Amino acid sequence: MNQAPILVQKFGGTSVSTAERRLQAVEHVRRARAEGYRVAVVVSAMGRRGDPYATDTLLDLLRSDGLPVDGRDYDLIFGCGEIVSAVMMAHLLKREGIPAAGLTGGQAGIYTDGNFCEAEIVEMDPARIHHYLDEGAVPVIAGCQGIVPHTGDVTTLGRGGSDTSSVAVGVALGAALVEIYTDVEGVARVDPRTVPQAGFLKTISYERMLDMARYGAGVVHPRAVRTARNGQVPVAVRCTFSMAPGTTIAQVPDEHPLLGLALLGPLRTVVLGRARPEARAREEWERCRLVMTLEDAESGALVACASPDRVAHLRIAARECGAEDSWPEGEQAWVSLVGSEEALHGQCGRALDLLAGAGVSVLYYELAGGRATFVVSADRAKEAVRSLYQTLIGG
Repeated sequence: MNQAPILVQKFGGTSVSTAERRLQAVEHVRRARAEGYRVAVVVSAMGRRGDPYATDTLLDLLRSDGLPVDGRDYDLIFGCGEIVSAVMMAHLLKREGIPAAGLTGGQAGIYTDGNFCEAEIVEMDPARIHHYLDEGAVPVIAGCQGIVPHTGDVTTLGRGGSDTSSVAVGVALGAALVEIYTDVEGVARVDPRTVPQAGFLKTISYERMLDMARYGAGVVHPRAVRTARNGQVPVAVRCTFSMAPGTTIAQVPDEHPLLGLALLGPLRTVVLGRARPEARAREEWERCRLVMTLEDAESGALVACASPDRVAHLRIAARECGAEDSWPEGEQAWVSLVGSEEALHGQCGRALDLLAGAGVSVLYYELAGGRATFVVSADRAKEAVRSLYQTLIGG
């Protein structure tokens, strides 16, 4: 049996959107094999809305009549884009002289619960992936999907689910590393669209990356980070279009006391007061990314938020709590400063002063572990990020 280390490479939608970009992905596979790795690949659907096989393009076909969409139908068409991408990538690898085989999530042994649109992986059987690896081939797996064991139904893992698929495959295979390829050069200390001069981290711990991901840093999905942490598999976030080393997420000391800033918004926020939902309900809200919560440091009130299109879930959350809810006017954003607990305890007050000095009103804030989150008006959020970055991180 081949004992060479296993590397899982995941290529996102922009990385496989054109023939030229798919060839660049092939070169990353070729390089890894030349370095002695057995390589398994996970792919997202090709491109973005408007591209013929992008997930949103396919979903728009289903939604075109304006009628409600059955969850089973939604997931069945959702998964088609990744399957097309897996077949195209496997075909290209073979054309370039690298043995390969395309697999659906179900064929790859990814088993999920029956929760359409936001399924959880409940079991992995990597036997078929191992079969191709042992033959010297590259299995190319359709991301973001699996099947329900007792029904055979296709389910999807929700937005960002291909990240989770790749890490789950890596854990099941005992991979040495999972590489997530995207169109940026790693995990930035703050979104470069807000602060163009922001640098990239070389390394970051699982816990701090989870804080960054949950509170707005969109480069890796939070479930993927959690899966990597639980399975103790390191993840490297790299750019498809360069040889930059990227950022490694692992059980490592963080390289800066204050690592970066994450921005979540625009949001609608509701103050639930001192009412508290059951822990299970709160976990379910956050698992499905329906509602995020924080506890205001000054008043002790529970504050919940959701994207504007999910306000109905906020109303349900308030009802489940039996809370006397109040709604701040307009839309808000959550700005989170991430770093060591010690550094944050020392700098939280300074951050509040900086925001006040910049004319940014902080409605609520929470200091929790390696994260300080400030709720501000959505139209002042980027100004808040720039102010905190310039003085606390970039200065």
